[in-house]
Amino acid sequence: MRIALIVLLIWLCPGGRSAAAEPFSLTENQQKHLLDLQNKAQEKKLADAPQWQRLMHFHNRRGSKESTIDSDAFFLSPEGKTNPDKELQADLRAFFMPVDKVKKIEGKEDSYNHPQCLFPARYAWLNRQLGFDPRLMPPVQCKDYQDFKSAVDARRAALIFTSAYMGNPASFFGHTLLRLDGKGETPLLSHALNYGAITGSDGGLSFMFKGVFGGYNGIFSVYPYYDTVNLYNNMENRDIWEYRLNLTPEQIDRLVAHIWELGHNSANYYFFSENCSYMLLETLNAALPDQDLTEPFYRPFFSNYTIPVDTVRTVLKQKDILKEAVYRPSRQSKLKHAYSFLSDDEKEQLHKLLRSPRQVDSVMNSALTDEQKANVLVTAYEYIQYAFIAGDIPLDEMRRDSIKILTPLSSIKEKSNITDVPVPEKRPDEGHLSGAAAVYGGRRNHKDFIDITLRPAYHTLTDETAGFLPFGAITYMDATLRWYENDNDLRLQKLSFVDIISLAPRNKLFKPFSFKLNAGVESYFYPDKNKEGYVFYAGFGGGWSGQPCEKVITYLMTNIYGKAGGYLPHNAMAGIGIQTGFAADFDFIRLTGDIEKIFYTDKDADLWRYQASAGITLTHDWGLEASFLFEDSRHADVHEGRLGLVYHF
Repeated sequence: MRIALIVLLIWLCPGGRSAAAEPFSLTENQQKHLLDLQNKAQEKKLADAPQWQRLMHFHNRRGSKESTIDSDAFFLSPEGKTNPDKELQADLRAFFMPVDKVKKIEGKEDSYNHPQCLFPARYAWLNRQLGFDPRLMPPVQCKDYQDFKSAVDARRAALIFTSAYMGNPASFFGHTLLRLDGKGETPLLSHALNYGAITGSDGGLSFMFKGVFGGYNGIFSVYPYYDTVNLYNNMENRDIWEYRLNLTPEQIDRLVAHIWELGHNSANYYFFSENCSYMLLETLNAALPDQDLTEPFYRPFFSNYTIPVDTVRTVLKQKDILKEAVYRPSRQSKLKHAYSFLSDDEKEQLHKLLRSPRQVDSVMNSALTDEQKANVLVTAYEYIQYAFIAGDIPLDEMRRDSIKILTPLSSIKEKSNITDVPVPEKRPDEGHLSGAAAVYGGRRNHKDFIDITLRPAYHTLTDETAGFLPFGAITYMDATLRWYENDNDLRLQKLSFVDIISLAPRNKLFKPFSFKLNAGVESYFYPDKNKEGYVFYAGFGGGWSGQPCEKVITYLMTNIYGKAGGYLPHNAMAGIGIQTGFAADFDFIRLTGDIEKIFYTDKDADLWRYQASAGITLTHDWGLEASFLFEDSRHADVHEGRLGLVYHF
């Protein structure tokens, strides 16, 4: 706790991150040395050196040289954000700044806002390249920075990946952060570096719009790792993967120095591009100067997205960088595992106990063995902790019921035989790649066609599930072009802006809400005009899912639809649908199917819809996909089938 407070106080010190100072002059020898350094930097073209540009977070993603950092305080030149040479020259001069010209940090002895202290990574790198004369440099005591280094005490580093969280659109793809480990044995006492958006109380359309178009500031922050585990592991019930990196002490030092430089400097946050994962890659670039970790995201097409798991893959591609991968299951995963471990008799006693936690005698007096009784009590205790964190029960009730359970548990000689949660066969980085391209052949109402599909991200219900959230799907900007037999043109069949479905099964212990969300543009048949045109569509639905067996999910949903297009009655129509379906995952093959009745405000558009699809894994990157659609409506029936080859990239 003491270390955490030290770090927090250092990081949040008011006014402690400003490099503002009065104008200053140099001695004749200092001027000569500075000019020599500047000339040498020009000769060596240090401003174009990859390491300098990585320290300044320069990139070419928008066609021109520009830093991703937007805070003025990060640059010592007025043109520093777009001109790496002028920033380098300004930094060299600033390092000669007399100490008496730098504002002292209020209330802190020997603590200054000197550029040498604010930008230690820049200073160290330029010193190695140019060789500063220590006799001509001002004698600066960077106590704040040294206190930060001592408090963090970084000896090792780990890249942390948290699984998807369906309760927040910003977390649908997972999240990444860095952990700095000290000499202590437990990682929970380490510190984590996070980059995240300051969203305030925004929600709904405002949240999505600002997130997509850079309307939020993103900031770097350092805090205790146990807070990370508590938030993601316990409160949001997200599994955590810890990728412990094999970095040298020198690389760790460079990383810590650059983290200090970032401080509370901000950047415009983009959910799909310059997000938590991309900015952490830029930070790691400072520690790994021989590799540009962001280079794989300079794509000629679809260059505007960065998926967290893709950044994990990028880091792990570096030679010998992965030391160890550790799986940290969420509290919910632990509870689900424990529940699945119980026999039917044990589950029966558990449900009795949870209905009346104060009366443990029914379990203790049952015909269960001592080991089985221990299983029931341990699971009940875990459930009560889970319910408290979820906000389902108050603190006093949690404490009272916990004591009621733990007291008889301590008297049982036989221990519970519930095992630890097994480590998944595949890590998230070992799952299929995020992008996908596919070619289909099919037939729609007696007309043959060929579909070409390109999907930037991320995962569908018919994709291989290993490494992904089971029975959940998230895609965006999924585009399908179609060519019909005897037609001369290739037309847009569908552009899906976003398509999300979460099928979370309910049982006596867990009662989650299943939902789906989609929006996009699609080709639509207009019966009155006897032709096809385009409509904008959006839909949202929710309901309940069950799990009759381990591999199968069934669900029932109520859905609301909206469509807008020039040929529609009144240019728009709305609808409500009742849908039932299933999803099955048999490892190498995935199956889905559903039936839906939709009632539209335009009665002629009412329909029954029947759909089925299958995905078959061929290799890690290749798969087959088949689908069938039948729509029974008043004006025109539609039947369509297609079979295609899918490539993940």
